[in-house]
Amino acid sequence: MKTTLLFLLSTLLTSVNTYDFPNFNEPGYHPVLDYSNYHRDFENFIVKYGKNYSSVTEYNNRFNNFVDNMNRIINHNAYAKEHGYSLGVNQFADMSVFEWRRMYLSSMIPSSNSNSLHKYQETDLASLPSSMDWRANGWVTDVKDQGQCGSCWAFSAVGAMEGQNANVTGNLTSLSEQNLVDCVTTGCFGCSGGWMNVAMEWVVNNGIESEKAYPYQGTDGQCVFNKTNSVANFSKVVNITQDDVGGLFHATATVGPISVAIDAEDDMMLYASGIYQSKTCSTTQLDHGVLVVGFGVTNDGRKYYIIKNSWNSNWGMDGYIYWSRDIPNMCGIAHAASYPVV
Repeated sequence: MKTTLLFLLSTLLTSVNTYDFPNFNEPGYHPVLDYSNYHRDFENFIVKYGKNYSSVTEYNNRFNNFVDNMNRIINHNAYAKEHGYSLGVNQFADMSVFEWRRMYLSSMIPSSNSNSLHKYQETDLASLPSSMDWRANGWVTDVKDQGQCGSCWAFSAVGAMEGQNANVTGNLTSLSEQNLVDCVTTGCFGCSGGWMNVAMEWVVNNGIESEKAYPYQGTDGQCVFNKTNSVANFSKVVNITQDDVGGLFHATATVGPISVAIDAEDDMMLYASGIYQSKTCSTTQLDHGVLVVGFGVTNDGRKYYIIKNSWNSNWGMDGYIYWSRDIPNMCGIAHAASYPVV
């Protein structure tokens, strides 16, 4: 009944279905900071993202989180040009940073005792192109959504496997993250985190089913993998030497999408656009797995990686974040990079 009441309250705003959030991404945006604006924006946020709250207490707590996040967005974007990137309202805007970190990130200290370490040996970096986007080759599936499960490692690993499988077969097949969440029990811990190279090594030994055959549930489940239904097989996993920035760049340019781990700072929660950059994040304490799918250079010479995330296409730039390459090994992107070989 309370949920219904809250929904009815939100629909009282006659313009809600056509409402556009203020342009928080505009540098220097300074709205009138009063609660009437916040309530209006929050009600529209509820409808846009299909939020449902079970009690007035939860509604008030979510509203308070929303206000805190609106202030973060406004204060950051007042200096967006200096930062190089902007923040904005997304599906996480009613969450606290602590809650977001607990639900969507995980401890990912890289595994150093892999049983099949095949070191990557880069060659001449000077001959590489200035830009590359493996999406244009048809090697990258649509952005997926890990939900409230710390399974980013599975999405990162699957993205690298999808790319290499497409390279060899000529067909882009969406592979099953749930297959890994349920079945990789040594060195990975389902929704509590895991390591991408360990997951890929499991697939080397077992195979992996398609997303269609083994759909994602977003929870820890019982392994029902059927090896006869495997749609992709690999011979080994290549681990790029820890912190080898040149090796990661060369592999991204010549091999395909690369699985990497990063230290996801608080600003990533509300990242909206631009080239993300940070000089304060860790290069060894990593908590999020993502997929490097390309790189480029802006007109003013800023270098970046194109990174596919697993937080739905509502987040960031249609599910992607542009990641600075001008800060070497920023947030540990080259600390635990790997990819499979068919």
